[in-house]
Amino acid sequence: MATKKIIAICQSGGEFETENDGSLSYRGGDAHAIDIDDQMKFSDFKMEVAEMFNCSFGAMSIKYFLPGNRKTLITVSNDKDLERMIKFHGDSITADVYIVMEENGADDVSNMSDSRSSRTTLSEAVPPLELPLDVVDDTTQPNIPLGAPLDIDGTNHIDAHFNLPPEVLSVRPLSVVPYEKHAKAAEQWQDTITGVGQRFSSVHEFRETLRKYAIAHQFAFKYKKNDSHRVTVKCKAEGCPWRIHASRLSATQLSICIKTMNPTHTCGGSAVTVGHQSWVANRQKGLRESISEIFKDSYHGYCLHYLTEQLIRDLKGQFSRDVKGIMIEDLYRAAFAPRPEEFHKITEGIKSLSLEAYNWIMQSEPQNWANSLFQGARYNHMKSNFGELFYSWASDADELPITQMVDVIRGEIMELIYFRRTDSDQWLTRLTPSMEEKLEKESLKVSALQVQLTTGSEFEVQGESTEVVDMDGWDCSCKGWQLTGLPCCHAIAVINCIGRSPYDYCSRYFSTESYRLTYAESVKPIPDTDWAMQNDYSEAVMTVTPPTRRPPGRPTTKKVGLQEAMKRQLQCSKCKGLGHNKATCKELLDHIKDQVHHILYMQATAFILVMRAMAAMVIEHVSDQ
Repeated sequence: MATKKIIAICQSGGEFETENDGSLSYRGGDAHAIDIDDQMKFSDFKMEVAEMFNCSFGAMSIKYFLPGNRKTLITVSNDKDLERMIKFHGDSITADVYIVMEENGADDVSNMSDSRSSRTTLSEAVPPLELPLDVVDDTTQPNIPLGAPLDIDGTNHIDAHFNLPPEVLSVRPLSVVPYEKHAKAAEQWQDTITGVGQRFSSVHEFRETLRKYAIAHQFAFKYKKNDSHRVTVKCKAEGCPWRIHASRLSATQLSICIKTMNPTHTCGGSAVTVGHQSWVANRQKGLRESISEIFKDSYHGYCLHYLTEQLIRDLKGQFSRDVKGIMIEDLYRAAFAPRPEEFHKITEGIKSLSLEAYNWIMQSEPQNWANSLFQGARYNHMKSNFGELFYSWASDADELPITQMVDVIRGEIMELIYFRRTDSDQWLTRLTPSMEEKLEKESLKVSALQVQLTTGSEFEVQGESTEVVDMDGWDCSCKGWQLTGLPCCHAIAVINCIGRSPYDYCSRYFSTESYRLTYAESVKPIPDTDWAMQNDYSEAVMTVTPPTRRPPGRPTTKKVGLQEAMKRQLQCSKCKGLGHNKATCKELLDHIKDQVHHILYMQATAFILVMRAMAAMVIEHVSDQ
């Protein structure tokens, strides 16, 4: 079947005027042309129109006239409406489309339409907000909201050697909008749906009310039936009985009434409270302060993977997939750029695509993730995936008690240390195999370089570019030596010229000797606590309290009742003696106490060894890069 294509003449900014015959005419505004076909999605068409006219995606509606009828405007609100518009203009090459801006347009969160197809709708926890980013005032760029702010807050501390443009020096951290403001708005929607018998003027009003109700109670729903006269919705969670059905009243063609409703949720959809979300936000917000407190005199490097994920979430719905892909690719290039001028050049390219994305990146503290600005040594390692092995061990044992979880991790580390120590014993090179391969690749580039001998420790190396190498400071102007810990091709050319070995100028962490020292010691097995306690108790002598004497004085005349006479005597859960409990027990043998203390000491020692092995893992993973 051939695809029908037409040219949509999109007009915006003008006004409708009524002629004498009752027809409508459109005057003023701007016009743009877009090629559309019957395979195009309504969301893609609306997104393209929003970008073209620099307007908000949710604050506009699309309308058109039927051929030969200029009195009634037809609204396009879903894929079916767009397909019908193209079909109605089948005999024409063009179609006039009018973009009408709504005064209080809200984002179409659930994208609800009149289609009969069953859809799944995920209601957001809070309505989207527009957070103005006033880093650079550029009226030619659209003010595109980025949604929630970056979860890495704080004041930017850009390296003084990096010459930022003047307008960027006034960057302010993204302000965090108080969650209580959103919660207050959601609380007003909690009682929008009261139950069976509630009426609505139209199906559209019921859908909008249902959307707000789901936002307030924080659950996702999906449509089972959805057309112009009936709507049936159920909770998206598997097995949750929540369900609602509304349909037209027989006495009217407009009013919608809730006929059946099961308000019970078993999925815990409305269990998320203000305190819970505030706790999550506070924990993320306090991560930076905790790291600086625990790891003093250290540099905090951000994981580039999580940074890009945050950027994608904040740009959700604002750009096409291709544009997002270009931004993420440029972000990685900017992160790996060795020099500040290259970083600035790449970010300027992002600025040409989106001013909002550029401001987002400059506010994300690039001195913590960009190679050209990072003050510490991360050896060109931009992600925190070296800990995934430990994460998998912990996730496999997450249902065990803490002592057993530590024991599982200890066993995995014992096996890991053994195999890596065995493998490293077979290496014959001075560097680890991965570092040896990288050094060899750099050595192959030396033949095209020319070294200019100078006095002192600085040398000039000419090739595709001219670089300065400082042998005493282990520094090259290309920054490759400093970033990787291995001599770059320029440094190797100088090293060969002065008759030295490149291995003497490699980081000691990459040597085979350091790798073997990392796994030289092993974690010794320790006995289980329950096993030791069981063996000790088997040798213990069970004692009871000595017989009591008659107290002096006249015995009491109070009669002992039957219930008091049959009262069960106390028995100690430690020594099994009668007449006392474990809180007042003094009969536990001293050697059992000493054994318990000894086992606890051994467990603490094992935990310390586990921490040492984890640190060794980090060093080894860095050396393999």
